[in-house]
Amino acid sequence: MVEIRYSDQYEITDLAGQTVCEARQQFKSDFGIPEKASARLNGSKVKANAELDTVLNDDDKLTFAVSRSRTPFLIGALLLALAVTGSVFAFGWINASTTITSTVGNNFANVIAANNLTGWTAHGNTKGNIGTGNIFTIMPDPTYTGDLVITVSIGNAAELAQQYRVLSLQLELVQSDNVTTIDLSAGNSGFWTMLTLQNGSVDLFPLTTQNMSVRVKSGFYITQAKGTGPWGGASSPDLFCEVTQR
Repeated sequence: MVEIRYSDQYEITDLAGQTVCEARQQFKSDFGIPEKASARLNGSKVKANAELDTVLNDDDKLTFAVSRSRTPFLIGALLLALAVTGSVFAFGWINASTTITSTVGNNFANVIAANNLTGWTAHGNTKGNIGTGNIFTIMPDPTYTGDLVITVSIGNAAELAQQYRVLSLQLELVQSDNVTTIDLSAGNSGFWTMLTLQNGSVDLFPLTTQNMSVRVKSGFYITQAKGTGPWGGASSPDLFCEVTQR
């Protein structure tokens, strides 16, 4: 009878006359013996290439075991040696923090409707002039020193097109004295621009951060011919002004 053992599993069985390789294959599934497990016969290691030729006899003890790696032990021993010799150094991050003191003040600019332009009364299929008057007032914050873009748009162009063939407003920027015009074309010496049903929106680039007004310098219109039914659409332009940073 031969004693065969792997880990805490063992069995005494009739394996005499069989080779170590045959015993391994017979108990491989029952004991869960892995391929890398080495064999020892009566305390002596059996090389892998000798398992086919090594025959078991009665009273033999065949043991399979997986060799443990010595790497963790060696690393532990090395760290212990370094600690004893004072060669272990603590490590970590060296850092610092700071606070950037900042404040948030008023809006960089405000805009309000001026409503100083007198409206007009027109007939169908006619043309006429549009007067002069301020439509918006822009008030930049005194502490703001950046550039501005003022966008004026027609909000109801589709409705106006049902009553007007042409609607054109000549826009300019004036300082708070309502006299001094401001270059509004980013340094190209342009002091007015046209807002029409065709473009629907214009940008003004004031080269100042003082209080200013958007003014209709002049304008004109040509109305549609009225049919037999009532007018559709709208006759009064809805204008929209937006001030942004540039």
